[in-house]
Amino acid sequence: MNCVHGIDERFCAACNRTAKSGGSGTIGRATLEDVLTLLNAEQIRATYGAVGEVIGVSPRALGTYLGAHRPEASWVVSAENGLPTDYDQTEWHPALLSRGEIISTGRALMLRLAIRRGKPRI
Repeated sequence: MNCVHGIDERFCAACNRTAKSGGSGTIGRATLEDVLTLLNAEQIRATYGAVGEVIGVSPRALGTYLGAHRPEASWVVSAENGLPTDYDQTEWHPALLSRGEIISTGRALMLRLAIRRGKPRI
């Protein structure tokens, strides 16, 4: 059975590091830029927890990494209400609420990133 990285799950270093060693909570090797590019391209929200798992920072610290409030970063949202924390509505991406789906786990986000990486760029 393959993991979210497309590798036999028995041999995936990223998945096994977190699952077996109780590591830092990171499940992948993606940058915040990779994640924001995906979220903007697919116009889908992801929770602070999911993004934090993927890039290896705590959900609470993620706001610092995101920097100034801007529409491109507003796709990262609270799991409680599906909205970006402390953003004014004028700082949201115009399409923020156009889809009900929210990526809530790091594994689901890594799967989306892996699929996107596999698509040819046009």
